[in-house]
Amino acid sequence: MKVWLGGVLILLAGCASVQNGTKILPVMGFADSQGTKAAVPAPAAEFQAAPAAVAAVPAAPDSASVLAQKVLLLPFKDLSKYRGPWDICAELSRSLGDSLARNPYIVPTRPDSVFMAGLTVKERKGQIDWDRALELGRQAGVDLVVMGEIEDLSMKRFRATVPIGGYRSYQGVVIIKLKVLKVVDGRPAGEPRQEVVNDSKRYGITNPAASVPLDREYFFLGETPWGTEDFHQTLVGGAVDQCLGKLSADLAGLVRPPSLPSVSAPKIIDIDGLQVYINIGLADSVRNGDKFGVWDHGRELRDPQTNTVLGFALSRRVGVVQVEQVLNEHLSMGRVLEAQAQIEKEFTIRAE
Repeated sequence: MKVWLGGVLILLAGCASVQNGTKILPVMGFADSQGTKAAVPAPAAEFQAAPAAVAAVPAAPDSASVLAQKVLLLPFKDLSKYRGPWDICAELSRSLGDSLARNPYIVPTRPDSVFMAGLTVKERKGQIDWDRALELGRQAGVDLVVMGEIEDLSMKRFRATVPIGGYRSYQGVVIIKLKVLKVVDGRPAGEPRQEVVNDSKRYGITNPAASVPLDREYFFLGETPWGTEDFHQTLVGGAVDQCLGKLSADLAGLVRPPSLPSVSAPKIIDIDGLQVYINIGLADSVRNGDKFGVWDHGRELRDPQTNTVLGFALSRRVGVVQVEQVLNEHLSMGRVLEAQAQIEKEFTIRAE
């Protein structure tokens, strides 16, 4: 009897130890009574998703942007008598950038807040000398630096009295002169200047009632936010638009590459690393800073069965070069800005 009771006690103790040391696992994917989800075992290594493939070749930069001239627009210097609330030193520079952005030959670089923070108070008002402008251009990695002088930005009113009555006329006047600096050689590229007078007399204002809106515009010049639709409808805003449009055209004429001769094919005659020599120069109106596309001769095409040469594929642009120094009438030195394939001697160059 004692033996039998001892066996029962041993059996009960064993069951208790099993219950105390073992957790009941919930069904996979469902929460237990405390709301805790069961952990799902990780899949085997061979079934795990493969990581995204790393591109073997980095994406090439946009060739169109490489061929374009990068332009840094610095704040303009105010030489006018304007004393209104507009920050015309910064606003005119930014507005010129907006106008230049429509030109395929130019990529405007507008100073951001970080760039402006690095300028002194005087420099933010356009008081920047040539050496400092060249330094800023090199820091920004651009081809050209544009500074400006605001000679006039005003609205003028004229009144006249004649025996049969009188008239009032108004003018929005904007005069701006630009100074363009080439970063590649530190030389000036040009100083375009435009003067625009937007005259209200073309609207036929001959009675006092018709001049009320222009009187308001005259007395409250600067109250209209710069760059808004209402601003562009004012005489001064219209003069600003016309003046900047003309200056944009002047800048386009300075940076547009020359038309290369078609008889003697322009080509690369020597290359050493990134330095190249091309057979065009002063006689071809080439200037320091001009950019050209580099074109190969086309791939050799062979018959896959006989290996016979059947011809050549169309040539393709494989890079971009920029002229650093015009050496003589028919020779210039430059450097490779972009190479999508190996650039070799005898490859042709084209103005694009």
